[in-house]
Amino acid sequence: MKNAFTVSPMSQSISLKPGETYDGSIMVANPAAATEDFYYVVEVHPYSILGDSYETDFQTMSDWSRIVEWITLDDAEGILKPNETKKVHFTINVPENAPGGGQYAMLGVRSNNPVDGDNKSAVQSVYEMASLLHAEVAGDVKHEGKIVENQIPGFVTGGKPSVATKLSNTGNVHETAKVAITIKDNFTGEMIYPKNNEDNTFESIVMPESTKLVSRELGSLPVLGVVEVSETVYYMGDEMGTTGIMIICPVWFILLVLATILSIVGMVCYGVHLKHKKSQKVVDF
Repeated sequence: MKNAFTVSPMSQSISLKPGETYDGSIMVANPAAATEDFYYVVEVHPYSILGDSYETDFQTMSDWSRIVEWITLDDAEGILKPNETKKVHFTINVPENAPGGGQYAMLGVRSNNPVDGDNKSAVQSVYEMASLLHAEVAGDVKHEGKIVENQIPGFVTGGKPSVATKLSNTGNVHETAKVAITIKDNFTGEMIYPKNNEDNTFESIVMPESTKLVSRELGSLPVLGVVEVSETVYYMGDEMGTTGIMIICPVWFILLVLATILSIVGMVCYGVHLKHKKSQKVVDF
């Protein structure tokens, strides 16, 4: 197993105050199943998003990523043998004049294997794992946003159906939305999801001055049937619940029904043709 290292936590939210020093850390691990030593390097980069699908941007500096200049790393490079872990510490020196609101950075971890025959590190431009840092700096913090809509598909023919909700954040700090989903058989009322103490909720972070489309694939669905899907969103003190009927009708079933109908029509037409032909013979006689 090569380059199968892990980084934790994948995301963390912290609160900061102007003028303070904050100490944090991430954990880098080389799994026990690894067959090689892991040479790693950790670097700090800005973190922002693009569009409502939230494509990540780890290159562009902005007012939301000033925190990158406040962070210093300890033990940013090292070697981990299989089944070894390393806690990489970082320090955030918050300026006295730091603006209130959100600040965002990415602690990127990548392999840094030596070049063959050389002790120097190979240059790589792709970060294989990252820990996202969501910080809220005390001060002039504005919490504003709303639930725009819930989306439940009514007819599904294949693939992995999903429900979605659109959320807006017009404030200057990130917010957390909580979404709960239930699925019932529309005819029997039997609960399909959740079952056996499953957690039917998930959380999603909405970045400032953005609109986010939060989608979730629906598991545990029957191959064919009619289900009742309910989606409840909790966001910034508001709650929106939506219930819809979803018809699950795969393409193969539609083709089967069409083939059956065509077969029946063909048999009827053939029967009519034989009857008409028989009638003609009787007249000719």
